[in-house]
Amino acid sequence: ETKPSKKEERKAEKKAEKEEKKEAKNGGQNIVHEVQPKETKYSIAKKYGITLEELEKKNPEAKEGLKIGQVLVIKGNAPKAEIAEKKSETPKQETPKQETTDAGFGKYEVKPKETLYSLSRQFGLSQNDLTDLNPELKDGVKVGMILKVPNTLPLANASSKNFTDLTKSLSTKERKELVLLLPFNVSKIEGDTTSSVQARLKKDNFLNMTLDFYSGALVAIDSAKTLGLNIDVKILDSQENRNSSSISSTFVQNNLTKADVVVGPFYQAHAEKTAEMLNKSNVPVISPLSKDSGKLYSNLYQSMPTVDYLKSAMFDYMNSKNGNIVAVVDPKKASTRKYISDNYSNVKFASFTDKGGVSPESLKSLLVKNQMNYVVMETASIWMIKSTISALLAAQSEYQLQLVILESNDALDSDEISIANLAKLRMLYPAVTRDNDTPEALIFSKVYKKKNNIFPNQYATRGFDVTFDAMLRLSQEKSFEETIYDAATEQVENKFNYNRNPSGGYSNKGVYILYYDEDLTVKEAK
Repeated sequence: ETKPSKKEERKAEKKAEKEEKKEAKNGGQNIVHEVQPKETKYSIAKKYGITLEELEKKNPEAKEGLKIGQVLVIKGNAPKAEIAEKKSETPKQETPKQETTDAGFGKYEVKPKETLYSLSRQFGLSQNDLTDLNPELKDGVKVGMILKVPNTLPLANASSKNFTDLTKSLSTKERKELVLLLPFNVSKIEGDTTSSVQARLKKDNFLNMTLDFYSGALVAIDSAKTLGLNIDVKILDSQENRNSSSISSTFVQNNLTKADVVVGPFYQAHAEKTAEMLNKSNVPVISPLSKDSGKLYSNLYQSMPTVDYLKSAMFDYMNSKNGNIVAVVDPKKASTRKYISDNYSNVKFASFTDKGGVSPESLKSLLVKNQMNYVVMETASIWMIKSTISALLAAQSEYQLQLVILESNDALDSDEISIANLAKLRMLYPAVTRDNDTPEALIFSKVYKKKNNIFPNQYATRGFDVTFDAMLRLSQEKSFEETIYDAATEQVENKFNYNRNPSGGYSNKGVYILYYDEDLTVKEAK
């Protein structure tokens, strides 16, 4: 006898389910259902085409919640021994899926570790409003539950959260696990017979960056031990380069689904792959260094603010001060001019002389008295920089003004550009990090130097900040995700102000607005 194919079996199952649904709604024989893992009252009622009220009326014990293996009466008064043999299936998803239901609302499947609180924050509703939309939530939040939620998510407001010292609210009741996926590429080093480890370190910048990050992370782990945090740490080799990694085999060999947070890998594509594999388990994956953005998974946390966000943060700051914004944009930077004109219609553009410098008359005509004038300069031309600075210094006696750049500019490091003049114009710019001379920061620097015989560089400090912040968030009464909604944090050099992206995942909006003060120090603008 020929055995039916899997496709035929599935087709038969679907047909049977359709018949059951029809019978449950319109009559027929007694029907019962055995509760499977991840099933909810809502999903079972939907499966058989009945209401939650009808299901609870037939099964009063279900009002207290469901248990795996519990037998529910769907139709008639069937004996408990009669069990419907149905296979429950969990829909596959990469990111939180929302499907259209009635106008303005969609469906969302509850993931592991989510709570009523985190769900209400995620969809911009009060807990009562979310429960009114989904009465089954009164019985508790269960994995796999299908919720009715708004189609339009609230836009995240990066300034709405208070900066919090999470060391003041530690909880060590539960043992947590942190995994560091770092690109040591040990097999590649061991397979290199042509050069020594020392020689490789001299030429391999990527390996040096990895080791610096790792050395900072080790200080964070030691600090966590000092605080008594209840966290196991696994350090694994992601064996990655731009085009490949060992993430898939590492995932299988180490069962990463048991992790509470994963930090790494470094390359964005591999961080996204890791988030994809851990999406169903809702394990947070923190991308520690990449400024790129690609696929957005609901469990992916971009810890580096993007270049575009740095620019928008700068404009938000200038607009919050009710500034008059003037732009000096090199004609060669057409994309920058388009970005500004497309997004900030209040910005005025200065014109240029035949020699290619900014026109002092044009620039002065755009300035406004009794108001702060922010002059955004975007050019790689030293001549254009010098002419802009000269024009601004000449106008400084009549106008309140401040020079602004939107991103790092190597041309400003030229010997022809006076730092003193940049300080006179109190040059303003957005940054991911800032120098920190607080007692806590000095302690980190001192401890790091004692362990490594050198002061920490930016990658070592980043390794400490990302790792320590993740460990503190794991060590709260709230879930990791709930701390994301409630708390912005600041470590040695970095801010972590994660905000949910409307299309999925979380981005760090923790940006500093800095300026050159006249004493030649860099200060944070308030």
